[in-house]
Amino acid sequence: MKHPKILALALAAGLVTGLAGCTPVSTETEPSSIPGVAPTTASPSTLSPSASHEHGDAVDDPAKIELAKQVATIMTTWNPNKDFNRTAAEMRARKLMTPERAKEVIAPERPATGVEWLTAAEKKATSKPTVKLMTDLHEQDTVAVTVTWQWVTKDGESWAGEGKQTFFFTFTDTEPYKIRDYVSSIQ
Repeated sequence: MKHPKILALALAAGLVTGLAGCTPVSTETEPSSIPGVAPTTASPSTLSPSASHEHGDAVDDPAKIELAKQVATIMTTWNPNKDFNRTAAEMRARKLMTPERAKEVIAPERPATGVEWLTAAEKKATSKPTVKLMTDLHEQDTVAVTVTWQWVTKDGESWAGEGKQTFFFTFTDTEPYKIRDYVSSIQ
């Protein structure tokens, strides 16, 4: 990971658990698509989210906020009848990432499983995400968003998705912005 502050911020927020191998733990049966994270020496106390508003940070840039919301929406819109696993959506978002970050998105070789995914596949449902900006979790150059989702069928049946996913995004320095790096955690 090129931005250890993202991991430190996620740790400070209590969103990343089980740091065996420094990879966030997921309750899914699908292997995590999040790349391994190099250990960081930054302490969470030095990365106070409230201090981020004292600098010209990403949360003050509407274009970065919009890009974060767009990428999070793409990465949590799944169609289990077409998507081999959840990483298929992450791969669709690569066009909005730097080439270096896009290369790090690698799909696992096995399909997604689990009751939520299999039920959605059986009912031919697609996820419909709701993205919420998490200003209390921002850092100087980071935008944090949390996503929840509903599963919706073509005939209008819907039900709440299990859990939520929080993303921490950093960006390139010039417009048009691209996602430089990110981490996510599923709760």
